[in-house]
Amino acid sequence: MSTDLKKESLIVFSDISILDVKSLLKINSSPFIVMKNHLEILGILDEGFFLKQLDSDGLNQEIMAYLNRSFVVVEDLDKLSEEDMSTYDFVIQHSDNQYRCYPIYEVREILLKKKLKSLISLNESLHEELEVTRRKVKELTQILHSSYDEIFVTDENGNTLFVSEACKKLTGLPPEAFINKNIIELVEKGLIVNSVTLKTMKTKAIHSAEQTYPHGVTVFCTAKPIFDEEGNLYRIVSNSRDITELVEMKSQLNRVNLRNQRAQHENSRTVSFNNFITNSDKMIKVLELAEKVAPMDSSIFIHGETGVGKGVLARIIHDLSNRKDKKFIQVNCGAIPSALIESELFGYESGAFTGANKHGKQGLVESADGGTLFLDEIGEMPLDIQVKILHLVQDRAFMKVGGTKERKVNIRIISATNKDLKQMIKNNQFREDLYYRLHVVPLEILQLRERKEDILLLTDYFLKKFNEKYGQSITIDDHSKLILQLQDYPGNVRELENVIEQIVVTARKPIVTIEDLPSDLTYKDTALVNLTGIIPLKKALEETEKQLLSQALSTYKSTRKMAKALEVSQTTIMRKLGKYQFVYDENK
Repeated sequence: MSTDLKKESLIVFSDISILDVKSLLKINSSPFIVMKNHLEILGILDEGFFLKQLDSDGLNQEIMAYLNRSFVVVEDLDKLSEEDMSTYDFVIQHSDNQYRCYPIYEVREILLKKKLKSLISLNESLHEELEVTRRKVKELTQILHSSYDEIFVTDENGNTLFVSEACKKLTGLPPEAFINKNIIELVEKGLIVNSVTLKTMKTKAIHSAEQTYPHGVTVFCTAKPIFDEEGNLYRIVSNSRDITELVEMKSQLNRVNLRNQRAQHENSRTVSFNNFITNSDKMIKVLELAEKVAPMDSSIFIHGETGVGKGVLARIIHDLSNRKDKKFIQVNCGAIPSALIESELFGYESGAFTGANKHGKQGLVESADGGTLFLDEIGEMPLDIQVKILHLVQDRAFMKVGGTKERKVNIRIISATNKDLKQMIKNNQFREDLYYRLHVVPLEILQLRERKEDILLLTDYFLKKFNEKYGQSITIDDHSKLILQLQDYPGNVRELENVIEQIVVTARKPIVTIEDLPSDLTYKDTALVNLTGIIPLKKALEETEKQLLSQALSTYKSTRKMAKALEVSQTTIMRKLGKYQFVYDENK
């Protein structure tokens, strides 16, 4: 607190005479502070109190008799309490080695002036803040009213607080027809059907649904609850988008797809076994060969990129073999450190090395006795261990680490890799004799990009799987499925599975559309669909169709393959290509 108007108070010591006090009072009438030699404050020498005592007692008393001892010492006047203000006659402010003495009435006046100044400053700040808030509210209201979608806001009880002007286009009624009305009343009057706001009021969760207004406009509406700091429902904000034309187009598309599916059903076949689903003729042949050799104990070698399903195919072979009731042991050769792979595969005897289990340990090879040993990523196997694997393949015998006696096992060995083993043989990274021992029956699983006809089958399978896992009922519209079918999927089936799981987990509405697909899909990079601006729906659909055809033509080269991928007739593809003046080979 500023005390610039108050000079430092005069300090006198307790040995001053009464005559000297009288002389000082003639010069300075302000209260004096009386101290001992060691700077202990004894009291306040006030002119009025002093003269009154002087008339009563004369000059015979010591200075202590004339002191007012009703004082309090503080560093800052702001720290005075109401009790201090009503108890003491004086306040001594001691700061920066200076002393100032105030009568209590002066302190009250100083504090009152400061409070008044503070209130004036606060009032000015609040006025400025109010003006800023008014401008922001006006700007926000203009933004909300400019939205193409309808914004509908209610309180926790369903009383309508705000409706954007887009409601005129969707409902045919102005905002005033809804504001200050309760959502229950609007539903009872038939102005709103299948209200998501009402559902959110009851469940306090996000809800989405299609709504059809009396004059025939269909919207997709999503209501979201807003909570206060205590977690209580405070507001409900809903967003409605006109989907009338899209609903009609979807209906037409469904009818066309149904006819196409019926026509294609007669000429297509789908194989599904143990989670391996395919509609590819080449993959069906691979599965047929796997089924044929499964009952035999010959070694099988599975080729294929990471994520194509090598482990699934190996399990299928095991389940179709005579060993199906025994163990299926899968070993990822690339996941086990090279220093541990021998002991993990073959086990070890007690005391084989420092830290070993005193009872020894059974290896994975011995665990598979009677069943199937699947050596996945065999190309990662160290050369020194390859010698022992060769012995295992040839003689079905092995020796534990630290052991002296061979053990026999009855196992069927299936191997798999995503590497080029022939090139590794040339580079002396893989034994040629082991390669031919393992490579008795080779099976190759195609990359997913080479059997795109399987993508929709797998999409539906994974969609059902993750809907059940997460308790959802998400569907993917046909345009989005087409986008999914056009991807290359370098991670193959595993990548597609992850994409579908991501879609189910992050979906904000029951029907996933193109704009809801993961942002890293390639259609985003090729500007397949641009929803950042408002353009005529017909033009947007034509542009989308044109870009899809361009990408499909680039991917498949053949109108027949394009027709199969896009699930339409070849005649339709040729007509569409002609419409957009694409150059293609009519003989394909």
